[in-house]
Amino acid sequence: MSQTFQRYDDEFQSLCRQVKASLDEGGFRDEETGETAENPVECLDQCEELLQQMALEARSVPDASLKRELLNKVRSYKSELKTLRDEDNKRSLLSSARGNGTGSHTEHQERMRQQQEMLQNQNKTLDSARRVLQETEQVALEITDELGHNRATIESASGRIRNVTSLAGRARRIVASMNQRSRQQKMLLYGLAASAVILLFVFFKFMG
Repeated sequence: MSQTFQRYDDEFQSLCRQVKASLDEGGFRDEETGETAENPVECLDQCEELLQQMALEARSVPDASLKRELLNKVRSYKSELKTLRDEDNKRSLLSSARGNGTGSHTEHQERMRQQQEMLQNQNKTLDSARRVLQETEQVALEITDELGHNRATIESASGRIRNVTSLAGRARRIVASMNQRSRQQKMLLYGLAASAVILLFVFFKFMG
């Protein structure tokens, strides 16, 4: 895991703790660090930006196995963020309903219904976008694996070509050596034949 991804991860966890503290206790203080948190909505927006950066960082990892692990972690964090955002929206709706107690009950119910429908539509849109993103990430991982397989195949073929080239070079050297020996043997035979002719000539000359 890269240091950049780990830094984003730590920031995300810190912001989530602050949001949970705000939702659970109605305060704005981090339970572990004691730091004063920002508005929950602002913290959730920052978490969203961190997840985008974490996804980009995960996709840049060359190792396919580690990339898959980091992307799974990002997807898990997105689900956690969605849960926190839904909880914050519910609390905002309830707070709005209590703050407008002077209006009619019917108006409050209608307003609540409209806001709930809006929230459901937003959730459906987010779910659809999340599915598309997951499918895209899966396709990207499959392409990466296929490219790795093709690279291994190409490297194996290159190795075989180098072996064939080496064998061809050795064969050429053997043929050249055989040709040289053949020429040497022919020259030796010619020399022996010439010597025999000279000896015969001398022999017949003396005998005559």
